[in-house]
Amino acid sequence: MSILRTAGLRAALTGLTLTGPAFADDTPTTAGAVDRLKGLANEAVGSAKRGVGNLTEDEDLKAEGRAQKLRGQAQQERGKVKDTIENAIDK
Repeated sequence: MSILRTAGLRAALTGLTLTGPAFADDTPTTAGAVDRLKGLANEAVGSAKRGVGNLTEDEDLKAEGRAQKLRGQAQQERGKVKDTIENAIDK
């Protein structure tokens, strides 16, 4: 893969993160659902970064992808815990 194409892919993927509200303000959601969805998105972006890192042999991008995927998994677990707590309170 050419250096120019590699640099372009890296630049495109480096800025990918999930920021801002996941839903419109009028959408009823639970805090756990928001965390789980953000976690899924971060896992997907992390996997994409890791895949491109593998293709381009970019160790930094692979590491960044692994880290983002792990953050996504942690967000999902946090969302599950929030849901469990919320369900316990509602009973």
